[in-house]
Amino acid sequence: MVKKKFLYKMLTLFIVIVLLYSAITSSIIFYKGYQMVDTQTNHSNQLYIDQNSNYADFKLRTAMDFVYKISTLQSLTDYRYSTGTNYLNIANLYNALIDQLQGFGQLGFTFGITKLTDDLVITAGGTYNINNYLKELGIDSGALDQLQQMEKPFLTSNTYVVPQSLSKKPDNIVMIHQIVNSSMEPLYFFVVMDRVSLLPGVADNPKGNFYLHTDETISSYIHHKELDTEILAHINTIDDQEINGLKMGSTINYIHPSKVIPNLNYVYSSKVTSFGAIFVEIWKTALFPSVLLLLLGIILAYVATRSSYKPIRQLLQFLDEQKGHSTASSQEQVNQIHELAYIQSSIEQIYSINHALQDKLDHSAVHLREDFFRKVIYGIASEEFIQDNLSQLHLEKFQEDLNIILLECEGIEALDKTVPAPNLSFVFNSLIREIPCEYGDFFTLPLDKSKYCIIFNRISSESLKQIAMTVVHTIEQDLALDITACISSTYQLHELTSALQELLRIGKYKYATANKVLTSSCIQDLEEAVCYYPIETEACLINYVNSNELGKAYDLLRNLLDQNIKHTTLGPVDLSNLKHSILTTFKRCLNTNGTTLNQFVKEYPDILNEFMEVPVSKFTEKTFTMFELVFNYCNKEKFSLESSTASQIFIYIHKNFDKDISLTDIADEFNLSESYVSKLLKNSLDINFKQYVNTLKVKRAKELLNQKDYKVHEVAAIVGCNNTNSFIRIFKQYIGVSPGEYVKNLH
Repeated sequence: MVKKKFLYKMLTLFIVIVLLYSAITSSIIFYKGYQMVDTQTNHSNQLYIDQNSNYADFKLRTAMDFVYKISTLQSLTDYRYSTGTNYLNIANLYNALIDQLQGFGQLGFTFGITKLTDDLVITAGGTYNINNYLKELGIDSGALDQLQQMEKPFLTSNTYVVPQSLSKKPDNIVMIHQIVNSSMEPLYFFVVMDRVSLLPGVADNPKGNFYLHTDETISSYIHHKELDTEILAHINTIDDQEINGLKMGSTINYIHPSKVIPNLNYVYSSKVTSFGAIFVEIWKTALFPSVLLLLLGIILAYVATRSSYKPIRQLLQFLDEQKGHSTASSQEQVNQIHELAYIQSSIEQIYSINHALQDKLDHSAVHLREDFFRKVIYGIASEEFIQDNLSQLHLEKFQEDLNIILLECEGIEALDKTVPAPNLSFVFNSLIREIPCEYGDFFTLPLDKSKYCIIFNRISSESLKQIAMTVVHTIEQDLALDITACISSTYQLHELTSALQELLRIGKYKYATANKVLTSSCIQDLEEAVCYYPIETEACLINYVNSNELGKAYDLLRNLLDQNIKHTTLGPVDLSNLKHSILTTFKRCLNTNGTTLNQFVKEYPDILNEFMEVPVSKFTEKTFTMFELVFNYCNKEKFSLESSTASQIFIYIHKNFDKDISLTDIADEFNLSESYVSKLLKNSLDINFKQYVNTLKVKRAKELLNQKDYKVHEVAAIVGCNNTNSFIRIFKQYIGVSPGEYVKNLH
């Protein structure tokens, strides 16, 4: 009994869901159907008034053109200047009017001309007494009085359209055009148009009505009734602007000013589409599909109920077999408990699996993007690889206009001794999102434990500097880390290797200036300065410090200073460059002995500023003083630094690929075996060492050849190929043509 009740409850739940879903779907269908029909009706009404107002303007323009044509006739001039009643002039004007109307007879209008002073109206059908003519037209004589009383501001074109209140024949529309001359009496033209010929009396919406209106209603089509007073208020406020879809109560109204007769408006008023009527029409067509879907939903609900209940039923059967000796009452309680427990455990298990899958998906996406950018920035990603992964990783924004900030932190290891090192990627992301700057998007790529590349899309140079300065200031204040930011120029996605080269080149000068945020323009003067500082000398000096050989280190350092100070003339820029080089060497001495320049400066707070500001005369003395402090500090305590060896090796390759470096050089630099270095590079980014170096050489060679300022053997020497033939072979292997052919193709 309990099983059946539970089954019925599940079935009821599924049916309620089906009914709710069907109701929501039907409501959306009906609402969208109503919107569609309402839009179609609105479009039909708007098209109706557009077409008919344009047609009416055409008829009015034709009539007014005829008026202007008649006004230029000589017979009209003679009639106007004649005094009294001159029948000869009247006959001439009558004949001319008949001749001119021969081409206009099918347009549905007639003309009458009068001076009022002779009490005659001349038409193509003969002459009439003015009162008889007005009576024939069904016009009240007050229309002429009202026209004469109007002043120019109200009678913009000297044309008066007789309103419906002064007309006894609603089928006629009469316009009175006045020609005024200061020396003569005014001349009046009566333009009589048939209402049906001016506008058809049929509309798609039989409940609508069409009006001609000035300050009063001229005529109404379709239905003979007055215009709503609320609409009249809007007509008086418009200034030659069309109004479409103006809703007033139960009507929707369209107002179009005439382009021919100022102060004349075409108004179309139609009933608003009733939702109830549309609902009935839609329901007639949607009834059968809705019922069919409902029945199908109920069938699916029944099948889903049976399928969902099957494992519960099997479990309950098993429990019945195990506890068949229990009483009927206790068995019923057990069934209820196990049913609820099973359902609860299943729901909890589903939620747990979903959360685990979502966490894995998010974690995998971040690592896949990091791997993508790392391969691109190290120059080992092919164009096919880039295009295939851009959309899959949702990185379409990062195709062009990219700038990179390289953040290098010192003191991570010292901080990690006291507290766990923070997740700097998360810290950088949080800081940047709080800075009020405009940029397309950004991505943080850790190169190793102390170096982070932040790749920005579509960002200004001012915003880049603001972000870099804010991050540097915040990290130094909150985490007590020594951090430097280098900002690259703008690159495309496939040029990020060049961006990394630029950042590493800028980073070499971070101790030669007081700025914590460096760009290419900041270090331009430093790069142009030249001093004597062989790389072998620096390596020897670092080895002497590591082996605690102070005497040899003194001799080597003194010889280096003598070469620069005694044998060359050091200007301010050259001296700054030499200070930077020596300070970089001291930093590397500290790094190789397990400490940082930041820790050293904390112990000797004034030494760095004194060293950077010392003049040439005291430079040697100050250099030895600082070197002694560094030497003693390095040999006081040693600890190993944890870092990403692979990233350090890649950075080293980028700095030295233009030399003839080998695996032996890298193994010696990092105190590793050649086989380990080769395996590390292969496992990290799936690339062969020689292939990677050759890729960088060829890419740099292409940049030099594109400048058209270097010969092939000069380019070979610059990229570190001592043998020109070997360079040509490598270039052709990667590009497909020799360097000479490549240059010819450029031309």
